Amino acid sequence: MYVININTTEGPKRAEINDMTEIDKALAPYLKIYTGFKASYVEGEAKEIAPGTQAKLPQPKVRITDYDIDWKKIKSACMTTISKQAGPKEPSDEWKRKLLLAEHSPIRRGSIAWKFDEIPYCISTHFVRHHEGVEKWVGTSRADRTEIKDRSQRTQMDMVPMEMEANIQALINISAKRLCTAADPLTRQYWRGVLEAIREYDENIFWACVPQCVKSGGCPEYSKCGFFDSLTEDWTKEEVTNVTTRYDKYNEWREKAWKLQRIKK
Repeated sequence: MYVININTTEGPKRAEINDMTEIDKALAPYLKIYTGFKASYVEGEAKEIAPGTQAKLPQPKVRITDYDIDWKKIKSACMTTISKQAGPKEPSDEWKRKLLLAEHSPIRRGSIAWKFDEIPYCISTHFVRHHEGVEKWVGTSRADRTEIKDRSQRTQMDMVPMEMEANIQALINISAKRLCTAADPLTRQYWRGVLEAIREYDENIFWACVPQCVKSGGCPEYSKCGFFDSLTEDWTKEEVTNVTTRYDKYNEWREKAWKLQRIKK
């Protein structure tokens, strides 16, 4: 059993849950308030209700190991496809964001690599499922390769190291699935850590990494959580249907909701 504290405009609220997969269920009564910036839940702070013991969600530690994004090269590829020559100047942020929204093939020319020094094994399997434009390497638990004597005694929550490398298109694709509230809460937390690390290098790529509902302008999932409807409740029709404005307004929400608490490297 765990207890979580939720800060709302009505004061602190307390919710008890059986395990950390029930976080969204506990937040559901406050979803409308939460998406309106009036509530916050600091992921990672949870106390186990047991005599003399406490537990916390694992905190993602993400290190960017390689940043290979050259927007001039990407612009050159774009101009080549229309049989023109790119100029020497760095492309503008407006141009970059238009290309990121269009998802044309030259964005695959840029890639970023990162490492989780520790990630729960079960969460690593979620990221391993992504296969287009992304590579991943997960630490083994073999007795003949490590100091682990009997891996049959290990649990899904035991930590392993993991490295990943993805092109820009893959980063957008992974975000669509792993920022969705249908994703495991802990998986979302680790992906948030990746995006916050990326933001230190490139604000535009961070801006373009949104959940599927924001990308599509509606929820495609079987079971709908209500996030998109709540997020856009006070938006105009044009704000919902204009893709650039939709991304801008989601990022305004994210700025406040996440509070951009940087992952300590």
